[in-house]
Order: sequence, then structure tokens, then C-alpha cells
Amino acid sequence: MNLSIATATFYHVPFKETLEIIKKAGFEYIELDIYWKGGDNWEAGQHLKNLKPREVLKMIKESGLKISSLHDIGGVVYSDNDSMISFDTYEYLEYGVDDIPCVVFHTPHKKTDDIGWWEKYKEKAGADLQELKGKALICIENMSCFDGYQVALINPTDMIDFSKENEIFVNIDTTHYAEAGIDIVQAADILKDCVKSIHLSDFKYGKTHLYIGEGDLNFKGFFNNLYLDNLHAITLECNIPY
Repeated sequence: MNLSIATATFYHVPFKETLEIIKKAGFEYIELDIYWKGGDNWEAGQHLKNLKPREVLKMIKESGLKISSLHDIGGVVYSDNDSMISFDTYEYLEYGVDDIPCVVFHTPHKKTDDIGWWEKYKEKAGADLQELKGKALICIENMSCFDGYQVALINPTDMIDFSKENEIFVNIDTTHYAEAGIDIVQAADILKDCVKSIHLSDFKYGKTHLYIGEGDLNFKGFFNNLYLDNLHAITLECNIPY
């Protein structure tokens, strides 16, 4: 099992400096959060905005850090024919397939009033993810709600069913479950057979992605319900303190 830190934690810092900070902090592994823009003018991984995947991979290799996982930060779909996989993800896997053991995807979300959209889209989503199974460990991450959007697989039971049906794995994001009002201890118990990756952060009174101990989530109960030997990575995905 690898312990890594999410590069998007330092999205406001030039990427080379981000790698230097992480290495000086004693980490060996990173989760590479790729650049993405979409939805309601959402943007993430801004320090990679004008960098090509090959340039990013070269900088990581030169830093001496290793990639525990690549995080495709997208997930917004606009039509039933859209892929839930970002174009850059394919390019990262093409040039860094030997250095990227795991890819984490957000569950799809669509700006629509159609509550049945997921039933029409889930076959496409499953096919997209299965296409990558031979290239890396594929995990899908639970998301919380967005105003105006229908978000798939918020319920852990739906998540486990989708994962098993498509023979993929789960990345649990503790803050996202807390935001959705779902107990992380119960979620871990339901999902434990498929959990390979964790985005770890605390939560309290609506404050998200807190450092561990700054919130009130029950991490002892959470980890007791998981098969720790089966985990590929735990990634710290925490904000600068409020």
C-alpha cells in the first residue's frame, strides 16, 4: 500500500515547485491530478494548464517521485454519447503506462432534470472504464451532490453493484460521503470488497477536505471495516486549513 498526496492540493503553485514541496515533506508517491475544465466553468489542476502530459511525466520522473495513481478530475457528461474519460487521460496512459499503476475517475454527473439519465448512460460509462482495465487498476470515486446536477452512484449500494458488474474497483472519498450525509463507517462496510484506493480527509460543519483530526469523522471505525491488505493507495486530499 502506498501513501501519497494529491498534487492538486498545491494547484496554485507551479507544478515543479509542487513536486519539490511534496518531496521535502518526505513523500515518495503522488496522486497526479490532471488539468480539467468543464461544467459550470469549473477548473482543477490549474498548475498543469499549459503543460503537455509528456512534459508532466518528465518532470515527475526527474523529481524522483513516483505516481501511485492518476486522477481524472472530470466526470461531467453533456450527452449520452459523451465519454466519462478525459482526452488527456488517454495521452497520459499512452506515454506513462509503465509509471501509472492506477487511475481514479469521478462518478459521472450531468446537468439535467432527468432523474433517469443514469439508467440510459451507465452502460456507456461501464464500457468506457472496461476499455482501460488492461492498462491500469481502474477505480471510480464517490461524489457528493452539485446544485442543478444529477450525480450517479451516490448510494454505496449502487456503487458496489456497478463496480462488481463492470469488474472495476472503488476509491472512497471520505469528505464526499460526509457531504452527502452518508456514514463513512457504513459505506466502508458495504464497499470493502471493491475498495482499492482512498481519498482521505476530514469533515466538520460543512468544512470539507480538512486535515485528519480537524473534523469529527470516525476513521477508526472506517479503517476497521476495510481490508487494509487489499488497498493500493491512501491519498491525502486536504486543503490548506480554514
